[in-house]
Amino acid sequence: MSEGGSKIPKWVWITTPTLALAFVGFILYLTTIPAGDELDAVKGDARKALQLGVEKAKEETAKQVSKPAYEFYKLLENQTVEVPEVEAYQSTPKDDVNYQYRLQAGSFRSADDAERLRASLLLEGLTAYRQESTVNGSTWHRVFVGPFTDRSKMNKAQDLLAERSISPLVLKEEVKKQ
Repeated sequence: MSEGGSKIPKWVWITTPTLALAFVGFILYLTTIPAGDELDAVKGDARKALQLGVEKAKEETAKQVSKPAYEFYKLLENQTVEVPEVEAYQSTPKDDVNYQYRLQAGSFRSADDAERLRASLLLEGLTAYRQESTVNGSTWHRVFVGPFTDRSKMNKAQDLLAERSISPLVLKEEVKKQ
């Protein structure tokens, strides 16, 4: 190899990429030229054939599908419906029964635990009391909140218990008026 570098002349290096770019440009130009008359004629014939096929299909479906004859319009016009007379509605009177609600806040085996919960509920401003009961031979100490004669007051107490992460059991008892 000689020290002068490459033996290919400079003009070859310049004209070869220029000719390649010109060829690519010519190919792109050919894609933008509209098609000849023969292609337009074929496209027009295809459109006409497609339009004729669509029209024939519409005509055939119109012949095959006949509108159903609904007779119930005529039947309803000729019929009469007799409505029996009904006595006027009278609401039933409320019973003389009221309800009283209590919330069971907890049930403990230990009287100390029950007393501790009762005291904390009293400090919260709730009316709480403890009641002992025997279940299957063992004594349980239940803590109740209430009684409430109004559901809205019971719901407020329930919300206060829920804030303390206590989910109470709602007990509904019947109280008869005298």
